[in-house]
Parts: sequence; structure tokens; C-alpha cells
Amino acid sequence: MTAKTPAMLVIGLSLSTGLPTFVEACHRQGVAVVVICEPFQRDTPAARQLTELYERRLALADVPVEVAVLDSVRVLSAVQRLANNLELKGVYADSEKHVEVAARVATIYDLPGPGLRAATISRNKVMQRLLCAAHGVAVPPFTVATTADEAYAFLAEHAPVVAKPCSSSGSDGVRRLDCAADLKDYLAEARNAPFLLERYLAGREISVECLVLDGLPMLTNFTGKGKGAEPYFVETVQVVPAELAAGQQTAFAGLAMRIIELTGMETGILHLEAIDCGTVYPVEWAVREPGHAVMDLINWRYGGQATPFLVGMHLRHDLPQVPAPAAERIALTVFIDLPPGTIVRVRQDRDPNTIPGVVDFDFYGSPGDATGYAHDNWSTFGAYSVWAENRTDLVRVLDDLDAAFGVLLRAADGGETWCCVSSQARAEIFGHDASPTP
Repeated sequence: MTAKTPAMLVIGLSLSTGLPTFVEACHRQGVAVVVICEPFQRDTPAARQLTELYERRLALADVPVEVAVLDSVRVLSAVQRLANNLELKGVYADSEKHVEVAARVATIYDLPGPGLRAATISRNKVMQRLLCAAHGVAVPPFTVATTADEAYAFLAEHAPVVAKPCSSSGSDGVRRLDCAADLKDYLAEARNAPFLLERYLAGREISVECLVLDGLPMLTNFTGKGKGAEPYFVETVQVVPAELAAGQQTAFAGLAMRIIELTGMETGILHLEAIDCGTVYPVEWAVREPGHAVMDLINWRYGGQATPFLVGMHLRHDLPQVPAPAAERIALTVFIDLPPGTIVRVRQDRDPNTIPGVVDFDFYGSPGDATGYAHDNWSTFGAYSVWAENRTDLVRVLDDLDAAFGVLLRAADGGETWCCVSSQARAEIFGHDASPTP
């Protein structure tokens, strides 16, 4: 009888950069990687480049399986066929909308995972708010608007407010509403779908990433977040580590532990977004790898050991000592967000990917393209990461990047301005735009 090949199932395919490191860690721990995913289809200005990126990601799998729709029936049917030749050792959701399907597979095949309860709650913002409110976790005033009258009444009492689809990701459909005219526009886009409304909170947003094993956080990371222009809430900068006082770390970590307890989370990643307004409020959470290359940033900070530790948890391997962070290392990801205008010229005097410390630089804009501040994760103009040994090294990398690359924009009034792609990072980390003029 032929021995079956041990395998890790990856359900869904994110375009974040974490998958290559995850696949490498699986191979080092003796398992093949099976990716079950939907074909990439997105109507964006960068559709061609993103499709090429999807194909490169899928090519990392030892066994790629494309399914037209990743619902539970189709995924379980595919897994049943795969189990004829593979020894299923673990299952992992690589994208937000597939965590429940992955949890069902884990339940049926007795594999480690966050658990169905935690997965279900993580996919529904209303359940999250109600769970917190029922157990004494601070949340802002909120309501589920099922009619226009309910939405207008809540806005009148609590303006400004934030509107969010009840189940979505990537900042899609999240909007600040200041007045009745804003709500009217939002209702036209919502098309009678219920949505969450809550009072707007002005404060610093942080995400907490916990590697959780059998309900206990083994590694806890804090990521700083830079946002694009409101009324949208697109995350355009991620920085590891976030600069926090000891008391703030305790408050954010305590909230994460409370979420783990309330949801009964078992094994995997908790990605909690929270905001500090004197009180730390949960914004939302997920039980999957964070996007925006955050896992790569964490790996840099933790000497390349965070993802192997995560894979070991999902394979029930004997785990080494919990990874420790390098004292001064800093890493960031920037999603390039350009102000309104038209691209006149893209200057590239050197391939940014050849700059030591720059990782995966991509720019999707071309002369003649109209620009505008991002309204979701798919409307930025590219992305890059920087890994630096310390802040001095970080400044060196950003200076080299600006010397190599720039974008000339023409505004509506005809004025032209050079945009440095480091400006978002400098503003978030150093509190000002200290980028040189190209």
C-alpha cells in the first residue's frame, strides 16, 4: 500500500506576501501544501498585475486546486477527493471570507484550528458588538440599521458615525458619515442591505496579533496603523513594532485575551484591531493571518521564527521555545495612496527592489492615469515593504527609495507636484513628511 503524502490544506488565496514564507515553513516541517482557491477576478485599475501576482502565489502550491465558488459543499467535496491520496495534517485559511469553511474542515478531520464558534463570530461585526456588550467589554454606541429611518435616527443622535457592512473585509464599504447628505449617499450604495452604524471614535488604532495555542496566547505582537484620508478608513501603513507605553501594551493585550476567552478560540492567529481613546475599544477582529504583509513584518521582528512556530501549532508538532523579538528591528508595509490628480510621469532611476531593505516594491500607475485617495484596499497604486535593523537604517532605506523613484502628479488646477512614495511612512513613524524633493 502506497504511503499517503502528509499535507497542509490552505483554503483561499490571499495576495498578501505571507504565503511564500508559510509554504517554506510547511516544506521545512515535512508537509506538502495544497491550495484550494477561487480564480482571481477583480475589476481594478491593476487587474493585469494582480492577476499575475495571483498566478505566482498559486504556483507556490505543491497541489493547486481551483474551485469556481469556495462554499462549504464544494470545499468539503474537494477535500474528500484529496484525502484519498494525502494525509491531512493541518488546515489554514489564507483569506478572511474562508475562515468558516476552514473551521468546518478542521472539525470534520479533527485538525487544529480556531474552532467554529470563533470563526463564525469573527466573520460578523454585529455578533462581535453584541458579544462584547453582553459581557461588559466597552464598545461605542451602535445599531444595526435595517431601514433608512433607523439609520437617520441613529445619525441624528450620535453624529459623526461610521457605517460598516455587517460582513466584509479590506475596508470595503466602511465610511464616516457626518450628516444626512452623507447617509443618503451611503444608503444608495448599500442597496437595502442591513449595515452596522456606530459612533465615530477619534484615537490611535493598533492591531494585536496573537499566536494562540489551545486557547493561550503564545506570542503577542503590536502593529501600528496609518490610515488614508477620511471619510474612508483604508489602512495604508503598517509598522511593527507599534510604539506603546507599558500600560497601553497591557490594555491591548488584555482586550485580546478577553476576546479569546469570549469566543472560545482554540488554535491559530487572532488579529484584533482596537482603538485607544483613553479606553481601548475593539474595532473588529479576525481569526486568520493579517493582511498587508503584517506576518512578514512580524517574522522580520522575530528573526524569521514566527511563521514556522505558527505552522508547527497547526501541525501539532513539538514546538520550540516561543520566538523572542529582536530589540531594535523595525519593519513596515506601505500601500501607495496618491492624492487626486493625473499621473504625468513615473521616474525610476533604479529598480527599488535592488535597494537593500526594500521588499516587494510594486507600482501600478502609468502616465495618464487618474488618481485619488483610496476608498478600499484595491484602489491604491502599489505597495512595498521595508525591513530595517533600526530607525537609522530605516531612514537610509527611505532616502534611497526616494532617490530611486518618484511620481509627478498634475492637480485639477494644472499645478504639478512630485510625490515621494516614502511620505506616508515618514508621516506615520516620525510624525512629519521629511522626504526629500525628487
